[in-house]
Amino acid sequence: MTSHYEQLGISPGATGAEIKAAYHAKLREFPAHTYPKEFKAVREAYEALRKGETTQPGDFLKVRPLQAELNQEILKQVEEKAIAQLEISLNDLIRATF
Repeated sequence: MTSHYEQLGISPGATGAEIKAAYHAKLREFPAHTYPKEFKAVREAYEALRKGETTQPGDFLKVRPLQAELNQEILKQVEEKAIAQLEISLNDLIRATF
């Protein structure tokens, strides 16, 4: 599947004016009455880029690296609560076992 940028023959860093110029050039290359399928694809790509959509319908299936940051203070609090839950006396352990 080609990206919207590839469909218009431009780079992802293209300005609004460059996107519009590429769109008009593609419309001349693929007139609606002669190339209806290509015209529709060009139009959809332009509309998506004009609206600021940089992803396409199938993009959600692509694997992306996970980027996450852990708040160290919250992590410390969770660790303390987990340790507090694990602390059990020998008597409590014996009563729970038998």
